Order: sequence, then C-alpha cells, then structure tokens
Amino acid sequence: MFNLLKSIEQNLLIYKKYKHPHCLHHLRVDIKKIKAVFSFAESVYKKKYSTTKLKPLFNKTGEIREIQINIHLLSEFPHPPERIITELKKKENLLIEQFLKHGSRYIWRIKNFRKNVCLPEILPDKITITKYFNKEKQKSNKKLVSKNREDVHRYRTKIKKIMYVYIALPRRIKKEIELNEVEINKLQEKLGDWHDTYSAINFLSNEHFPINTSEYILKLKEKENRQFNALFK
Repeated sequence: MFNLLKSIEQNLLIYKKYKHPHCLHHLRVDIKKIKAVFSFAESVYKKKYSTTKLKPLFNKTGEIREIQINIHLLSEFPHPPERIITELKKKENLLIEQFLKHGSRYIWRIKNFRKNVCLPEILPDKITITKYFNKEKQKSNKKLVSKNREDVHRYRTKIKKIMYVYIALPRRIKKEIELNEVEINKLQEKLGDWHDTYSAINFLSNEHFPINTSEYILKLKEKENRQFNALFK
C-alpha cells in the first residue's frame, strides 16, 4: 500500500517536471489498485475504508487522460481531423495548466492520506478470501453475458478490481483461487481497446467543434462494433 502511494507521489512529481502522459496513466492505475484493495478490505473485514482524499486527483487526471486518448484515436485515421485535434490539444493544455497549479495540494493530499492509512496486517482465512473472489467473479460474469454495452463497461471495472486484489495476494493464497490469469489479461486488453473507442464516441458526440464530427463518429462506431463483437468470440 505504501509503495503504491509512494509511486503516485513520484509520478506526480515527474509529471509536474516533464508532463509525460504515461505518468498520469500509472498514477491512475495505482489509485485504482488502492481502491480495489480497500473494497476488498471492507468486504472481508466488515469495516469502512475510504479513498475520498484521492478522488480529486483521480478525477482531474482522468479528464486529461480522456482528451489524450481521444487525440490518439483520431490521429490514427488515414486523414486525421486536424481542426478537431487542434481543439482537443488546446483543451488538453488548459486542463494541464489548471492541474499543475494545484500540484502541491495533490502531493499534500497523498502524504496526508498515507499518514492515516491503517489496514490490518493479517489477512483473513483462505475460506473468507475464496468466498470473496467467487462472489465477485459471479457478479462480474453476469454483466459480461448480458452483452449490453453499459454492463460490459461495468464488467471491465469489476474484473480490473478483482485482478488488482488477486495480484496483491501472496502466492500461497493465489493457489486456492480459481482464476485464469492469462485468459483474463487477454480479455482485459480487448476490453481496454473497445472501451477507449466507446468512450471517444460518447465524448465526441457531446462536444461542440468548429467542424462536423459525424463522419469521424461514424468511423469510430464501425470500429467499436467490430471490437465489441470480438469480445464474445
């Protein structure tokens, strides 16, 4: 846990200096891992563990990452929409500027959060842990089989949470959990690509640009449809 918080702080400091997009990505992944562990702890220890102090940092970096992902997707077109990309880059720069103004505040929040983190040092018994995973897998699989896009989005969130907790466990306990890590990771990669496209469609459909975006949204919808159907093959 403390390593994750230290990693968040380091990535934030590096981002303040160099503005590398991957720093924001790693920072957000670390926060997701912490949220997953806290959710697990709440379930097995029957006690409240809050990540509220990390929420502003997670949300603000999410806004920047959304713009960056959309720029990347649009740039992959044979004839990229330069005016749209230019507008998005302006918005990205503005969000980065606003974010960096409060960089010190976010670092303070991380340090303050770290001081107050207090998780039990001893894991619960194997039966409790396996019950948790069986229950979470059952809940997530129901979302996937529905083949509803919003449910698949929820499945992606749930399976990521499951895997973050699974990876954090000792090897002796992992052996007791029935989980096909290789297959899940393959599916997660497909889900990630689909989700980026799906989110880009929703983003572009609700934003106002100086040119018509319908042609690009249509192409993204065709791509999204192929990606979505590939999830169930």
